[in-house]
Amino acid sequence: MAKVTSQQNKKIREATFKKADSFGYSSSGRIDSGRFMDDLVEDPEIGGVLKQYMDKERVRTYIKDSVLNAYAKKKIKDAFDAVDPTETIEKVYGVKALKIQTGTRKSNKVTVSRAADGHIFVVSGGTVLYWENALRKALELVAKQPGLIIEGRTPSICLTLVSKTNSLTIADTNHITTALKAVGVQAVFLDT
Repeated sequence: MAKVTSQQNKKIREATFKKADSFGYSSSGRIDSGRFMDDLVEDPEIGGVLKQYMDKERVRTYIKDSVLNAYAKKKIKDAFDAVDPTETIEKVYGVKALKIQTGTRKSNKVTVSRAADGHIFVVSGGTVLYWENALRKALELVAKQPGLIIEGRTPSICLTLVSKTNSLTIADTNHITTALKAVGVQAVFLDT
């Protein structure tokens, strides 16, 4: 069988993303997302095109693993892009700060800001499921850059966390918040 062309793949992604937004895929439960997947497999614009290149079971896997996974990643990226770390600092700590450093590639969700009194703030982003990674990125940055510790005062760390699905419970947020507060770290939960 022939391979899906990049242009067809682009059209399939665009159509799926639009349908996923309309459906509310990010906040749908397991049963509803299963039905949505069934609809995508049967949709002539999506599954219908893919069936020309693969059997029906592979179509489902392709949509799930390739297209909807890309959709979820885009929603997470959009959630992080919509957040200004200095606004997060003002909201959480009640202090105005200026961004002085933004992470690169692997740590692109980590920023360093400084308040007028010289206090340093590190804001690190990650997913709720792997919040420990966001904390590790922030701590590694502080460890690698000793200049962030001023007069023995370590930076304040805040994690901005996003859930891949909107199934985050109050118990989940309380658990993470309590664990982080035990080590002096704040958390803000973002919507996708």
